[in-house]
Amino acid sequence: MALLHRLAQSPIIAAVRSPDKLEEALNSNAANLFIMGGSLNTLPPMVKAAKAQSKGVFVHLDLIRGLSSTDKESLEFIREQIDPDGIITPKGHLIKEAKRIGLHAILHLFVIDSLAMANGLSLSQSIRPDAIEVMPGTIAKVVSHFAESLPDIPIVSSGLIQSREEAAEMLNAGATALSVSEQTLWQLSFSDLCG
Repeated sequence: MALLHRLAQSPIIAAVRSPDKLEEALNSNAANLFIMGGSLNTLPPMVKAAKAQSKGVFVHLDLIRGLSSTDKESLEFIREQIDPDGIITPKGHLIKEAKRIGLHAILHLFVIDSLAMANGLSLSQSIRPDAIEVMPGTIAKVVSHFAESLPDIPIVSSGLIQSREEAAEMLNAGATALSVSEQTLWQLSFSDLCG
């Protein structure tokens, strides 16, 4: 399934920061999960459980204990042994490698100032990730800039989204979906936010 279609199934992506939050994410309306915590030991059963419920599952390489987030061999291990739909990383070389081996690759960008925004846009244009996760996710100006500059790449707004109003604002700014850890938002649909 194309990543845009997977992300567009529901506006909210459940950001699962620890294995003990998985059950709530699996029972939510979120069609996709970002695994943003746990260890190499807890990751396989988390991914398996998500896939058993037809949830899209993406692993944030830098946030899994026991997993190297710098080498290509980690990606091969993840693809062959864990089998998520894709990965999230700020590292351009891993984005390229993930795409090469058949994993969806989401570029994680932390946009703290105009230089970071320009550099993130340049990197995105150069490596062409499957999607871009923009943090912090509550700055409409940044989300809008990426969405307008890269109209063919889905934008995921992530971080600090804690209310229905903030979620709706980011979707209206051009985000394709929102990665949120606030569990009260995990049940929201497009009609709840844009209707």
